[in-house]
Amino acid sequence: MLRSFILLSSAFLFAAGVAFSGEPTNRPGAAVPVTTTPATTIPDSTASVPPAQLRSRPVVLGPHDQLTLAAPEIQELDNRQLNISSDGTISVPLIGRIKAAGLTTEQFEAEVTHDLKKLYLDPKVSVSSVAYSSKAVSILGSVNKPGVEQADGQKSLLEMLSLAGGLRTDAGPVINLTRAADNPTPLPAAVNPTASGKYVTGQVSVASLLEARDPAANIKVEPGDVITVPKGKMIYVVGDVNRAGGFVIGENDTLTVLKAISLAEGLKGTADSAHARILRSIGPGEHAEESFDVRKLLAGKTKDVPLRADDILFIPSSMSKKIASRAIEAAIAAGTGIAIWHF
Repeated sequence: MLRSFILLSSAFLFAAGVAFSGEPTNRPGAAVPVTTTPATTIPDSTASVPPAQLRSRPVVLGPHDQLTLAAPEIQELDNRQLNISSDGTISVPLIGRIKAAGLTTEQFEAEVTHDLKKLYLDPKVSVSSVAYSSKAVSILGSVNKPGVEQADGQKSLLEMLSLAGGLRTDAGPVINLTRAADNPTPLPAAVNPTASGKYVTGQVSVASLLEARDPAANIKVEPGDVITVPKGKMIYVVGDVNRAGGFVIGENDTLTVLKAISLAEGLKGTADSAHARILRSIGPGEHAEESFDVRKLLAGKTKDVPLRADDILFIPSSMSKKIASRAIEAAIAAGTGIAIWHF
């Protein structure tokens, strides 16, 4: 009896072991085992990518740039600062003078390494830093951070404007780019280049550039270029409006009284729209004044009037409306107080 019990128990345990170690069934409600992959087997997306490919944009060397080399096993080169001469060549210890201008840092490292193999079995040399004195580009005018930026790595016009903090709200509808006439890379025909002495200037539409309507407008910037963003022609809306201020007239746009009021986010409830005035400059320190009934304009009883650059649209306040508004506010406040007191 005891032997039969032991045999039956062994058979049960063996069957249970087979059931747990076998393939999962497709029975409804059956638990499906989850297989996990050890962390060491997860592929690294950058493990097989050469360091040079991890750099977003190649850096092109030019005359007067200063390089700092890193070569821990070669004392003559380690932490050595080298200057690229005006003819584009550079003098490297143990090697001599080689061409550097026009090469990326990776290409320069490869050239130096190739020449050093004549002296060393497995030389390791890299460029640890570069001072790009030859890539200076001036950005002036209606940008948030005007000044001089470095156009290393073949920067585009949009990238340079981004380095300057972007356009200000008073920026005009066009951007001027001036380049030396003897630059080996001329301005593209898409920007309508105009020669003036030793320089050539092209114009880029801000709308085409920012809206990416014309990819040719986002031109590549060259060392020595001057980017100028002129201030736009503006009209001003002041008085009893929701957002007083200056508004830029677009490249092919005409601002009218109705559009100006729309840009100012409409009139306040206390505005005296029937007695608006347009102030227009007629000379240094002198303005002409023209009355305009905005109330009739909003009612469709009069034509809209175009505004000129530097015009001022003034919307006065109605004293009676202000008094009535304050009385209503006081009544509401008193009623609210009474309601709270009764509560």
